Amino acid sequence: MQLDDYSEPEPDISVVKLNPLDYEDHHPNASEVFLLIEIADSSLKYDREVKAIAYSKSGIIEYWILDVNGRKLYMYRLPSPDGYHSESILAEDVTISPLAFPDCAIAIRELLRKI
Repeated sequence: MQLDDYSEPEPDISVVKLNPLDYEDHHPNASEVFLLIEIADSSLKYDREVKAIAYSKSGIIEYWILDVNGRKLYMYRLPSPDGYHSESILAEDVTISPLAFPDCAIAIRELLRKI
C-alpha cells in the first residue's frame, strides 16, 4: 500500500529518499520514507488516532508528532496493520535520533523553540 492510496492524510514534514525526479511521477511509498512528522496544535487527537493508524498500515517505519501545546514529542515505531507497536512520549529535555539516521542527535527542545 502506498501513501497516495489515501486522499488524506498528508504529513507536515516528510524525510524521504532522494529521487532524481523529485517525485514528479508518484508520491513516495513506504519504502522511500525515512520519517514522517506532524506538528500538532489543535490536531493532536486526529494525528494520534487517525493518521498514526493510516501511516502504520502503510508501513511507515517511524512517525513523530510534535505536540506544541504540551511541549512533547510522540514517537511511533514498529508499524503493523493494527497500529504501531512502539509509542513513546518524550519530554522536551530529551535528545533523540531517527531510526534511519542514528548518528543524528535532535534535541526536542530545539524543535519546540519559539520563533
